[in-house]
Amino acid sequence: MASDSGKQLVKSKSGLRMISIEEKDNSPFQLLEPPWVPDMQSKECIKCHSKFDLMKRRHHCRRCGLCFCNVCCASKVGLPRMNFVDPVRMCSECSVVTKKENEFYDKHLKCLITGSFFMLSAADADEDNIVTYVKLTANHR
Repeated sequence: MASDSGKQLVKSKSGLRMISIEEKDNSPFQLLEPPWVPDMQSKECIKCHSKFDLMKRRHHCRRCGLCFCNVCCASKVGLPRMNFVDPVRMCSECSVVTKKENEFYDKHLKCLITGSFFMLSAADADEDNIVTYVKLTANHR
């Protein structure tokens, strides 16, 4: 389903995603869907080490692609950086990171849309800071 916005609704194995038709319209903040760990390679939850069976099923974190049990992969969080339409299942570690990213974008998106100068500082304090101008286009939100 393509629209005038240059985006189309696509069903992936992870859920519904609204993706750009042309690569040039992809957001610079976009994350690619990770490859999922194959079910046959995952006999137990990567976090709590519970064995998977008929009652304890495996669930893939949509952000990292690893296999977890339901308890360790219970969070459902919006993941706009992967263009998901609805909140998706994530492990607790990815959930924390994604919530912080979402909070940052919610607070600073207006600044990014109107354009602003940002100072990038290196991890090494001896290096000079770099000032750069960042502005998102309508398709990059």
